[in-house]
Amino acid sequence: MSLSANQLRVTSSPDLTRWLEQQNISIAATTYQTNRLFFVSGQANGRLKLHERLFDKPMGLYVAANRLYMTTRYQIWDFHNLLDSGEKSQEADRLYVPRTAYTTGDVNAHEIVLDNAQNVIFVNTDFSCLATINPDYSFVPLWRPSFISKLVPEDRCHLNGLAMVEGKPAYVTACSATDTAAGWRNHRLDGGVVIDVNHNEIIVTGLSMPHSPRWYQGKLWLLNSGTGEFGYIQDQRFDPIIFCPGFVRGLAFWQNFAFVGLSQLRSQSFSGLPLEKRLMSEGNRPQSGLMVIDLQTGKTLHWLYFQSIIEELFDVVVLPGVSQPETIGLQGDEIQRLVTFPESGGIVITKPTAKRPSKGATPPIAGLPQPTEAIAQLPTDQPISPVGAQGLASEVKYQRVYHLNSSNALDYDELTFPRLRQRWQKTPPQGELTGLSASINGSIVGLAIAERLNVETAKIISLFVLPDYRKQGIGTRLVAYLERELKTQGFQELVLSYSTSSSTSLALEGILQRLQWQPPQITLLLGKTATENIAKVDWLNKFPLPPSLEVFSWPEAGLSLPASVEKDRLEPLNSLGLRQGKEVVGWVLTHRVAPDTIRYTTWEVAKPFESRGRGISLLAEAIRRQINSDVPYLTGSVSHHYPRLLQFVGRHLMPYLTGVGEVRQTSKLIKSSEEN
Repeated sequence: MSLSANQLRVTSSPDLTRWLEQQNISIAATTYQTNRLFFVSGQANGRLKLHERLFDKPMGLYVAANRLYMTTRYQIWDFHNLLDSGEKSQEADRLYVPRTAYTTGDVNAHEIVLDNAQNVIFVNTDFSCLATINPDYSFVPLWRPSFISKLVPEDRCHLNGLAMVEGKPAYVTACSATDTAAGWRNHRLDGGVVIDVNHNEIIVTGLSMPHSPRWYQGKLWLLNSGTGEFGYIQDQRFDPIIFCPGFVRGLAFWQNFAFVGLSQLRSQSFSGLPLEKRLMSEGNRPQSGLMVIDLQTGKTLHWLYFQSIIEELFDVVVLPGVSQPETIGLQGDEIQRLVTFPESGGIVITKPTAKRPSKGATPPIAGLPQPTEAIAQLPTDQPISPVGAQGLASEVKYQRVYHLNSSNALDYDELTFPRLRQRWQKTPPQGELTGLSASINGSIVGLAIAERLNVETAKIISLFVLPDYRKQGIGTRLVAYLERELKTQGFQELVLSYSTSSSTSLALEGILQRLQWQPPQITLLLGKTATENIAKVDWLNKFPLPPSLEVFSWPEAGLSLPASVEKDRLEPLNSLGLRQGKEVVGWVLTHRVAPDTIRYTTWEVAKPFESRGRGISLLAEAIRRQINSDVPYLTGSVSHHYPRLLQFVGRHLMPYLTGVGEVRQTSKLIKSSEEN
């Protein structure tokens, strides 16, 4: 069965709708990636019904009779059902209204439950603890793992899930047993643990990003998310009963059935996991959706997959005895006009209010805040004045940006240099991101971002300061604070590559010198010219090839490309191979990077032919073919790993180039081996 509404495309197993009706249940789930709380239910016409409302980063869900609790970016919501038993609002037999919001601040609240005294308990992931709500505070901590030394907003172990036994907290899951800021990110493969809350001791180790522990039918069930497996704990080890095609997170039970949420591998938090390797080896792709698993057979009974928009789920709950649930959103006519009171006899609909005329501008409508990331504040700078702002001085705050990944980092794309969107279109992200922001009065004026290359090395991939705030030391402090943060994460070396220009060479190299980085070294020489200039090269017709060598069109030959060469935009005009008999002994491969420009991507000849000038002859043939075409410009680059080629370019091509640039690389040891 398939469902499409507002471009949200859903497919499901054929009998899912009828099965939901037979069981007299509906499903609620959250997806923080698209800010949705949605309900899945059946309809009389045999089709699935999806009802959704938008909230800011919804995550944990908990259902209790006529109440529904949900954690969001900085609030915990308490929803109340407005309908009495047997009452309906149009087709809905359950209508939740967001009755109360408790503001916790952005603490990255994950799962939420009620204990046997009806107290709210939630997993406070940023502060690595279990907490409750209190009118006098943002939260009150109740418990933390024994290995967490202090309560700080650093997401030290990624505490994420809570299992209750007889109405009391019993077990939690965490992605690691680390006590450093975001330390869990280096232990995703096998650092996950289950902790006994009552004894505050680890009872299971070796898991991969475990989530959603649940005590059901006398067993502790959980999702080993990094392997894509659903199973239970027995004899202090995890016993999987089924593999699921996605990052599993969100678990609920009904009778002898388990409901498991699936997420795609959308961010670097999920890269390199056993799940990813298994899916690739089986030729499958990760899914986003829900699976219904029969606990008696360990097999999939039903499934629902999202084919667009929704890429991940966080939590799942079952609504027993509910056939078509709906909820009221924070904006719109319903939340303004649907009213109940003790003697109302049901829902009362108030009259709409006529808009009063006004000569002023239309006031803004209250809504959801823009997405921001959790931050940890660093020392404050002295007052800074933007260029041209007479007498205006404000303090600069330097803060770490937590939970930064390749998806939400694009929200800051206009504050990156080089632009990350363009970078990742050419080169996929390699590892975890660490961001450092500089802000004035709550507005970001500078941003530095580093990417994890391996356990010892990180690379600065972006450094940007708004023009009005440059030349005031903000860039230098951003890099310095970034160095300090990466050092606390255990990195030993920081590297940086950049293309030269009048601005980067002056500003960036000044920062690097002040912070005692190594002198930059040229790693790549970039060149550009026009065919009218390159046609003047004297060696274009100087070295003819002997009859024993044949030049052929690489695309027409249908040969596979070298591993480092992309297939897209391969230029058929002058992507050439060199052959002796049946043996390929060289190639020049080019790409059309713009309608008027060809890039000379790779040029290589087997060693026995290098000294005879065969490579020059092959390159000359490729250039001649472009000269005789209507494509006027050509570009290319040479790596420092090829010193003879660099020498050739310097002697024989440099005079004919209209543009020359360099890519330089530098590094700095931020943690010596003696400090380890």
